[in-house]
Amino acid sequence: MTAAEQPGTNCAMGGVRLTVGADANRNGALDDAEVDSTLTRYVCNGVQGPKGDKGDTGVMGLDGLSTLVATSDEPPGANCLAGGTRMQAGRDANRNGTLDDAEVEASHTRYICKGTPGAKGDKGDTGATGPMGPPGVMYVRTKVVSPGETPEESGAALRAAIDGIADGLAWRVKVEPGIYDLGATPLVLKSGIHLEGSGEKLTTLRSSTATEGTVVGASGAALSSLTVENVGGGTRAYALYSVVKDFDFHDLTAIARNGSDRSWAIVLNGAQGTFRNVRAFAYGTSSGYSSAFRCYSCEASLIDSQVESLGGELIVGIYVTGSLNLRDVTSKAIAATSTTDTWAVYADGDVSLFNVEALGAGGTRSTGLFVGEGSAKVRNSVLSASGWSDASEGLSSYTASTLTRTIDVHGSVISGKTASVYRQRYFNMRIAQSQLDGPVTQRTTDPTMGKYTCVGTYDVDFAPAACP
Repeated sequence: MTAAEQPGTNCAMGGVRLTVGADANRNGALDDAEVDSTLTRYVCNGVQGPKGDKGDTGVMGLDGLSTLVATSDEPPGANCLAGGTRMQAGRDANRNGTLDDAEVEASHTRYICKGTPGAKGDKGDTGATGPMGPPGVMYVRTKVVSPGETPEESGAALRAAIDGIADGLAWRVKVEPGIYDLGATPLVLKSGIHLEGSGEKLTTLRSSTATEGTVVGASGAALSSLTVENVGGGTRAYALYSVVKDFDFHDLTAIARNGSDRSWAIVLNGAQGTFRNVRAFAYGTSSGYSSAFRCYSCEASLIDSQVESLGGELIVGIYVTGSLNLRDVTSKAIAATSTTDTWAVYADGDVSLFNVEALGAGGTRSTGLFVGEGSAKVRNSVLSASGWSDASEGLSSYTASTLTRTIDVHGSVISGKTASVYRQRYFNMRIAQSQLDGPVTQRTTDPTMGKYTCVGTYDVDFAPAACP
């Protein structure tokens, strides 16, 4: 029997002890009582020799190839009944850090499969009732109109919502995104109703009515955050129409097109108030009359807005009788042919322009601002006319009355090839600190019929520009 011998008396450096004896109890094992100590021998470890010299450094071996692993989705099929993940491995033979198809060792491909869905378990017991949640939105005088399967169904739902308000109280009608086609019949609002869309590019009310407008205003009603469009087809195409003084609208786009006689985007009569963030567009037919914003007998303001009229036999951006204040407004009247007259702003009433761009372009006659039976104040504005075949006047005037009227201009730019400014009889034209690009002309020099007063006027080269 052998056993390890610890370092000590028998073996200074340790070694192996060999013990021998007869197996008296015949159990196949050398028990302690059977050991014959006289026969015990030791095989001892030798004493450690001195440390040898360091051998020479061997030749550096070649870098081994990296093993790469890539995973990808495994669709349901033979490898994984319910799909799973495929794991591919191989050595990066071209050392590009990517496991290419040619480097994949098919024998190392493994699959981690999803388990197949188990059978549906029994329905569990009903849980305890949870705590009461917060109260939901409770509308008292708000109706929400949602779109239907078609624009026509959407229009019918909107009309039904308006018709269903019969208590005479103030209501908010919120219209969700969509196109609401009202057919050939106008949508007439009721007093106190605020019809609010979900945004000008999201909610559109559309019609082809030839009477009144797609939407007709009412006293105390309001319209906002949507687009109102009349696609025409009849003699008249009005988008928004109102004959009451206290109808309000803002954040609105109005579009009128294809009226054989008139394509007028916004038509107001007797309006009072301030209209903000309005975009009005009118597209006339070859024989029709296009106008984007018309205000009869008004006492109103149009602020932060854009107005454009394009195409038609007569083209007017803004037309006003009564009085209208324009602030931060762009108005354009642009002709598609050379046989059309264009007026960016046409005033047969009193008009005030502050930071306004009025551009008439194309046609037989083009005019930036025309003042007829009224007066005008112009501040920090641009009045421009271009692209004419007969006359091009940045600021023009005419009145059949013998009542002398006044046009005041300050800090503005006025341009027109035929005339930057044209003064008719019975107008006093007073211009200060303004650039006049084009001739300054007048019909008469009779002082009893009005005159020019020009202070600090200059041309495009900043040379003094004299008035007659």
